[in-house]
Amino acid sequence: MSGWKPYVDRIEEFGASWAALVGKKEPQSVWYMTEGPEAARAETNDNLVKLAKDYSDFDTLRANGITLVPGIRYMVTKADDEFVHGRKGDQTVIALDFGDGIMVATHGSKVQTGNLVKDMTALADYLKETAHQRE
Repeated sequence: MSGWKPYVDRIEEFGASWAALVGKKEPQSVWYMTEGPEAARAETNDNLVKLAKDYSDFDTLRANGITLVPGIRYMVTKADDEFVHGRKGDQTVIALDFGDGIMVATHGSKVQTGNLVKDMTALADYLKETAHQRE
């Protein structure tokens, strides 16, 4: 759904190096994700759908971590109603619920996680408030 691209672009403007929006309702699907290596897109898509299915099961997320691209598993360091946070070396993944879906972003060490979470939360609040306009 190309209508979601501006929101993914906005997350990248906040400092994310990669971002995606994923629907939570059955059947879960990726609405839009940042371009990446073509060979990894299908598996990344499957991993995002799995994350959407597991999103509210914080124990499962903590136990299994988050895998987005093949071979990179983030250890979950925070998983609660506010957001999910994971780390792999100097790379961070953040996932936030916005009602109908989740937004997922990654960033490196030059971006402050707190600032990115604050900006993503404001965008999530906006998407929650305007959900009826997209139906």
